[in-house]
Formats: sequence, C-alpha cells, structure tokens
Amino acid sequence: MFMFAEVERKLRMMRKVFESMEISEDLRGYSWDKPPVEPINDVRLSISDINGFCPTRRDAFVKYVLREKPRMNQHMVRGLAYHKVIRDTLVALKKAVYSGTTSGEELVELFFSSNEIPEKISKNLGVDLKECLKLYRFLVLQISARVDEVLSKYPDSDDENIVGLALPPFVEKRVDGSLVGLSKHLSVDVFTPHAVLDFKSGYSKEEHMLGLAGYALAIEADEEIDVNYGFLIYIRVDKNVHFRHVGFVVGDELRREFIEVRDEIAELVDSGIDPGKPNQCPKFCSYYGVCNEGCD
Repeated sequence: MFMFAEVERKLRMMRKVFESMEISEDLRGYSWDKPPVEPINDVRLSISDINGFCPTRRDAFVKYVLREKPRMNQHMVRGLAYHKVIRDTLVALKKAVYSGTTSGEELVELFFSSNEIPEKISKNLGVDLKECLKLYRFLVLQISARVDEVLSKYPDSDDENIVGLALPPFVEKRVDGSLVGLSKHLSVDVFTPHAVLDFKSGYSKEEHMLGLAGYALAIEADEEIDVNYGFLIYIRVDKNVHFRHVGFVVGDELRREFIEVRDEIAELVDSGIDPGKPNQCPKFCSYYGVCNEGCD
C-alpha cells in the first residue's frame, strides 16, 4: 500500500480518537495575538531550530548570534536528496496526468524511460544514484498503481479527479509562520486537509513531533483553519524502499511543549548569551565543525 493511502487509513482511525478530544482555542495558531501562542520577542525561528540536535541549544546561538552558516553533512545531504526526489517526482507525475497520461501503465512506461530526475539530483548533491533511483521508481510504481485503482473505481474520472484522488494536494506548501514566532518562509512537505506530513531520513526523535506542531500552528495562523493531525514518515533505502508512519493528534500537550521550546530558543537568541557546549556534541549537528574547530 502506498504511503499516502496508508496515511488516509490511519487518519480515518485517528478521527475516531479525536472525537473524544478537544484542542483548546487559545493553543490554536489563529490565537497568535495573545499568550501563550503570541511570540515573546521579534526572533523568528526555523523548524530545524526546534528539531535541533544540541542539548544546550548552542546551535541556535551559533546560527543567530555568531551568524555562522551550517555545514552540510552526509546525513543532511541524503535527507535533502530524498525530499527532492519525492517532490520532483510527484510534481512531474501530476504534470503528466494533466498532459493526458492517465493510466498506470502509461505512467510507468513514460517515467521508466527516463531517469532524468534522480540523475540530476544525484549529480547536484553528490549522493548515491542507486538510492535516488530506487526511491524514484518506487514512487512511480506506487502512484501508477493508485491511478489505476482510482480509474477502476471511478472509470469516468477526468485528469483533475485522478490527480485529486491519487496524489497529495500540496507538496512543499509555503507557509508564513511569523505570526507564531517562526520563519516567514516555511515549507511543509505535504499538507492535506487538517493534517501535515513531514518526511525524515534519519532516526526518530521526540523533537520531530514538536516540529510538526509548529507547522500546524503556522498553518492555522496563516490560513485560519484547524490542523489536528500530524504524520512523520521515516524513509529508509537499502535493497528496498521502506516507509514507516508515525501518526498523532496535535493536541494541547504537544502544542504547549512546542511553545515552551520556541520561547526558550527565542529568549536565548535575544539575550545573546552563549549557553556553552554540551558534554558531548552530537555528530549530526550541522554546527559540529564550528563548535569543534578542525573536526568534521
């Protein structure tokens, strides 16, 4: 089953859970003009700051106070490559359907005849072509199967209906998060009505859920709609392509925790005080080389 179909199935189950829950209005993003959602100062953070690796938050100090640029490591580059393969492939598939390629067999034939998307990404980022190619072909096969499933169920579907039913509505949705203390230029991996999805290529960590809560509040503030659910989709590519889904309600507790972390980092940056290095710097931190000069 393709990852978005699996998300839809889990979303239906989560709606049953949500019926017994309530999210406080004062913790919604559209309550941005009053505490606790209202930003405590003029600092505007990225979601990666919320997801940061550093236990003392020194990564934020190095980024905003010392104004050092992050250094891309292998982990980050692989994640960027996976994101680009997913985005570019889904966009290309949508364009193909709108251009008249409206059967799964035709889509497979068209996209398997050219490896331009994975080859370009592999070359530009210097990552393994095999991984990009496997992910690309997996997406093509799964979306093609989904298109045929839609046509089998709704044989009179036009291209608009096929795209709407077989592919996610928004990929890399742009969101202004400034009203809730985040960047004006956020990019949400996938947005479906009332749910945000974020792709991850590394190991799971609690902060990833906080990042999705941040996206939820940003969308609520920017568009004045409720966002109740979040999905983290962890990607692993070896001999096969693996997707692991973690779905949850973006409830009050998670929203409060996001706000606490946001305020902690914003206060640190505004103070300009160096919080110091942790006892052990995480190797995956993009500022590892800055805090440990001469180390890569």
